Amino acid sequence: MLTNEIVLKVFSDYLNRDTDFEVILTSRGYTVMGFDNHRQDWNTVDYCPTPEALRDSLLNAYESFCELEITGGDRDLTATEEALLAEERYALTALCEKEAAKCSS
Repeated sequence: MLTNEIVLKVFSDYLNRDTDFEVILTSRGYTVMGFDNHRQDWNTVDYCPTPEALRDSLLNAYESFCELEITGGDRDLTATEEALLAEERYALTALCEKEAAKCSS
């Protein structure tokens, strides 16, 4: 069974690199927050009531982070770059499932 702890473990390297996104444990559960450095304000707040929601929110944040790293914000991704990001997204999803299966057995 997928847990928040598994998701956070899988995404820990990414979260250490991306200083604009944070995962906060609130009294209601985990929330993924994104900071806009230009406006100096939080621009994304995504409440994640389930581990699957946390995984999906972090996948989206990771994809945005990688897109900005690749393009510098100056251009669109090429078809090849989009395909590579889709592969990384699939690999992270699979890793979450693999770690969850290990804990279930």
